[in-house]
Amino acid sequence: MEYLLVVLSVTMTTLGQIFQKLGAVRIKEEMSAGKSIVAAAANIHIIMGIGALGAGAFLWLMVLSRMELSLAYPMMSLGYVLVTIASKYFFKEEIPMHRYIGIATIILGIVLISRS
Repeated sequence: MEYLLVVLSVTMTTLGQIFQKLGAVRIKEEMSAGKSIVAAAANIHIIMGIGALGAGAFLWLMVLSRMELSLAYPMMSLGYVLVTIASKYFFKEEIPMHRYIGIATIILGIVLISRS
């Protein structure tokens, strides 16, 4: 159950980051069109991003109440993996080989830590 909470927390945090990026792109576009920063920032992606990050924080508190911090916190690095992969698909970002090697290293580290 604890590991499921970690995955849910990381997933919500990742979704929050994706929504924030979508919102930031829209803010840039709307400001270029002459809208004020307040009007531009009040878009659905920003609101969804804040909501997802809030849900992720709540789930993280549940994780902390059930797991040792020294085990739980390194698992948050799954967020780096998920955001990088999501960036490739949602934003068509190029991911160079050295980042894939970094992702593999993070995953290996998580596996080693979770076995302790």
